[in-house]
Amino acid sequence: MVGERDYDLLDELLSNIDQVLFVRDAFDKDLKVLYVNDAYQKGWGLSKDSLYQNPYSFLEVVHPDDKQMLINTYVSTIKDKVELSLDFRILKNDEIHWLYARVIPIRNKEGLVYRLIGITDDITHRKEREIRISKLNELQDDIIKMLAHDLRSPISGVKFLAELIGRKDTIAEAKKHSTQIVESCDDTLKLMDDLLSHIQVNNQGLVLNRTNFIIENQIRTVFDLFADRIELKELVVESPSSKTNVFADQLRFQQIMTNLISNAIKFNHKKGEVVVSVLQDESQIVISVADNGIGIPDELQSEAFELFSNSGRTGTFGEKSTGLGLSITKRLVVLHKGTLSLTSEEGKGTTVKICLPKSFV
Repeated sequence: MVGERDYDLLDELLSNIDQVLFVRDAFDKDLKVLYVNDAYQKGWGLSKDSLYQNPYSFLEVVHPDDKQMLINTYVSTIKDKVELSLDFRILKNDEIHWLYARVIPIRNKEGLVYRLIGITDDITHRKEREIRISKLNELQDDIIKMLAHDLRSPISGVKFLAELIGRKDTIAEAKKHSTQIVESCDDTLKLMDDLLSHIQVNNQGLVLNRTNFIIENQIRTVFDLFADRIELKELVVESPSSKTNVFADQLRFQQIMTNLISNAIKFNHKKGEVVVSVLQDESQIVISVADNGIGIPDELQSEAFELFSNSGRTGTFGEKSTGLGLSITKRLVVLHKGTLSLTSEEGKGTTVKICLPKSFV
């Protein structure tokens, strides 16, 4: 049997290591802690005494989504008499830390598990690298998918039109195909711009450059950018006359509004309406972009903010869509600690709402 002196010796031997070592009594219904080294206080941010007094006090800092998994590990180790390991998260100083845990069952002469020896180690840096690599791989897959799917068509179209020009005799026909080439190149450049935005937002390298500005001024600027398209469709537009100050990234905010207002125009009928409103209360600012255009079918709404979703469609005047706009918009809103929601009815229009918390404004 292990006595107090043995645990004192363990303290001396383990006083300079960063890994947490503990011993629990498997016969005790609460899995009483018999020993834990000093690294517990540094690694978990909790005192050793609290663990001795309450064997489950460590759960106070375990991430809510990982608590049951950790408890199941203890149970399985005793029941199946096998060594188990897992990665889980704790919340320390309001930050998420990743820990690796290994739980080893110790059997007595009768073959019963009477002790559990556990080791935990902080693997936050390793886990962050793994997550970053995983996201980069996903990003690479997205890029390859776009290059293979979305860029092939316009490049093939330009090649075909160039060949037609070489076979045509009249200047009028050559000019017609030349215009088509320019339009195809414009669509391709828009696709590349969206792709670059997607890369920036998803590469964790995008840092918000927050400044104070008036939301309504940015909305009017975006409407001015689309003045020709608004005139062509004879749309009735309504821009808010209020003045709402926000502390955000002005360039990214304009990108958000450009994507939303562009969609409201693109998928609207001739002589339709586009209404943008800004409301605020004590806790949040709510920006709404509404149109009475073609709307989104119910079966496509759930994936409207997904990358390469099937909800991307051609505009009412044949305007092309890259299928990236809403996905990028949502990620930019989330970067501002906000939320994005959509309501739509096919044939009656779409409303997109952005909620920005005042605590981040």
